Amino acid sequence: MDRRLAIRELRQADAEAVQAFVRRLSPESRRRRFFAPIAELVPRQLASVTCGNGPDDVNLGVFDAAGCIVGLAQYAVEQDAGAEFAVVVDDALQRSGLGARLVGLLIERARERGLGGLHGLVQNDNWPMLGLAAKLGFELLGDPDPRLLRVERSLAEAHAI
Repeated sequence: MDRRLAIRELRQADAEAVQAFVRRLSPESRRRRFFAPIAELVPRQLASVTCGNGPDDVNLGVFDAAGCIVGLAQYAVEQDAGAEFAVVVDDALQRSGLGARLVGLLIERARERGLGGLHGLVQNDNWPMLGLAAKLGFELLGDPDPRLLRVERSLAEAHAI
């Protein structure tokens, strides 16, 4: 696999490539990212991933040399000046550092836009994501749903990425 990768904002025109990426993910990776045993995204989800739900949302795609998506990262801005984030990486590239790079980019973009923090929900059996979140300075907190943990990071503090 060619490791030359390009990261850029997604556009509506990327919808087919996003859907192909989601279909290529293993069932476990799809469950961990989308919290359900999906095979592909429904139109509303696809629009959210490619265009966001608001003007300040960030939706990044990682493209390989052939133009295929191999990773997605996004955050959706919320009313409390924070944002909920999510990331997923192609199974073949997991544990390569790409997820950390993507979360780092989300942190940079959120800081540039003056957001106070990032948070997300992670299934409590998703040890790779929980480990990544802890490594990147996120606090791991309980959630009312016992199957989930909430990860939070203030952007007002200085953290090494």
